[in-house]
Amino acid sequence: MRRGSVLLKGWVFLSWLAAMVLSPAVAWADPPGPNALPVHVVSVKSDDAFDQAEALTLVMRKAVRDSKGWSLADSRQSLEYLALKMGCNQPIDAACEARIAEVLKADRFLWAVISFGDDSRTTISGTLNFFVRGEGTKRAPLNYSANLDDANADALVDVARTAVDQVTGGAPKGTLKVSAGGVAGQLFIDGEPVGALPVDGGSFPLTSGEHRVLVKANGYSDAEATASVKPSKTVEVNLSLVPVEESPPTDLRMVGGFTAIGLGLAAGGVGLWGALEVNNVRNDEQWTTFRNTVPQGTNACDAAESGGNIAIVDQCDRAATMEIIQAVSFPVAGVAVGVGVYLLGTSSLFGGGEAEEGDTPSAFTVTPIVSPEVQAMSVQYRF
Repeated sequence: MRRGSVLLKGWVFLSWLAAMVLSPAVAWADPPGPNALPVHVVSVKSDDAFDQAEALTLVMRKAVRDSKGWSLADSRQSLEYLALKMGCNQPIDAACEARIAEVLKADRFLWAVISFGDDSRTTISGTLNFFVRGEGTKRAPLNYSANLDDANADALVDVARTAVDQVTGGAPKGTLKVSAGGVAGQLFIDGEPVGALPVDGGSFPLTSGEHRVLVKANGYSDAEATASVKPSKTVEVNLSLVPVEESPPTDLRMVGGFTAIGLGLAAGGVGLWGALEVNNVRNDEQWTTFRNTVPQGTNACDAAESGGNIAIVDQCDRAATMEIIQAVSFPVAGVAVGVGVYLLGTSSLFGGGEAEEGDTPSAFTVTPIVSPEVQAMSVQYRF
């Protein structure tokens, strides 16, 4: 018998240990301290729905424990006892709430009164109240099925969490005051744009905890910092933005001017090569001898072709090709150089460029003149 009792106790212990290890982790609120505000939960009062009141009290305490930024204060007193002790009128008024807060030594507490909603006792109705010293009381209605009398029922937990979030407004907030040394910019918190940051800075409500602060401004390098926001406190962050030197914009007129002149010189070089080749053909001894044998008024190249003089025909073809190259290259060179000189004359190299309001126009003016017969430029300087 003794052996069986020991085995039974061992089995119970192992079952309990397995349940503790395998059960899911509970998300607890922050512990009492600067990062969490304590909230007292007074036991729910009811004149008829006693089981429901007890279950609602437990889930309300769980809702506070699980809420970020709140901590559950140690309080086991019932609302009925406190109201009787304070001699409160019914229903409980603001004066009674203030006296209860003094007894609890609390700045904030939750309390509720519930009852069956009808004679069939199938529904529960009531009001959840959240008293905050110096701010008054916020209220949320409670209406749910009367069969939710078990604190482990998920539906009852949802009812309590919704009502607690409604009266508390969610996680408590602090204030972050940001300034950027007299520079206006754009503010980002935790990677999300918040809006414009004025020259004299600004204040922003935030949930408690660590937050990443970033300020961007034109002409300055980005400034970043991490701030720890406390509930109902103001935290200041002063950022220093360092000016950055902006490189001057590229003068496209100057770049285009030098490029056009370079192309013009290259085209002129090709044309000059063509001219030299034509001149070589004309001064060639074989070509000169053959041309002297051709009667005046007769095209020497046509005579060479009809006479089957292949060497002279090749020289004629080469000269014709070089003449075409000249006819194309020299006009292109003239236009390109003219455009290049014009662009340089109106660029920042000579004090030109795109004139802005208040700027003095450039005194150096270059105007290209291009036609089928003429490729030239007009250069003027205004004194």
